[in-house]
Amino acid sequence: MRVTATGDVASLRAAGAFVATATPDDEGRLEAALTDVHTLVHVGGGLASPDLDRIVADAEVAARAARGAGVRRVISLSVAGASPDATDPLRRAKAAVEEILAALPCPTIVLRLGLVDTPALRDALVTAGLEPVHLGVEVRPVRVADVLELVVAFDRARSRSTEGHLVVAADGPQAMSVAGYLDRVTGSRDGRGRLLGRRLPDAATIQRLVATLSGPWEQTEPHLVDGWAFAQLEPGVPGVSDPSGG
Repeated sequence: MRVTATGDVASLRAAGAFVATATPDDEGRLEAALTDVHTLVHVGGGLASPDLDRIVADAEVAARAARGAGVRRVISLSVAGASPDATDPLRRAKAAVEEILAALPCPTIVLRLGLVDTPALRDALVTAGLEPVHLGVEVRPVRVADVLELVVAFDRARSRSTEGHLVVAADGPQAMSVAGYLDRVTGSRDGRGRLLGRRLPDAATIQRLVATLSGPWEQTEPHLVDGWAFAQLEPGVPGVSDPSGG
């Protein structure tokens, strides 16, 4: 497994990954790291991303590097409701990323995920000072461990494909309010967790976070493949003891 990342990469190396330290816009280093790589898993930014324009720009760099290195498959993580016509900028950015990757000559798979439970997301939601209307939004959280299993399953299932673009829906298994989700993963009450030791988002990030929380988080488009059913996986519900969330 090869990974490109910045900052502290000790945990990645400890997990056995070959790590190339590079920024997402370093196309030359990324292409070199992708040499002889069969499948590129493109994560991209998420709800707490400080610069949504970089999500699209970094995807353009990754696509050019993948093409230059001869990557044979790309799996990209997107968000439920990604669309050029979405009301929030994150979903519009993710739709642009999907379009960029779909233009590659190799098979591409887009996983449109529910709310992915990560430490960064927990910190952002707890410290954002969300109003009751936002805490009441219904979401479908997904565990990181289940996302990883889904990526592996689709990579294995499409191992013989030589072309095509597939968009997959992967909502979380249980609908709950944002407050209910935070209660489960932080042990708080009414979605109000402890602030001490958490990373505080800036005002612009909070504004984007609130816009994205408005949804949609349940995917009903008939053309989307049900990822969990296709991969024969049963995802779990994030909880306070779930190690994937911190």
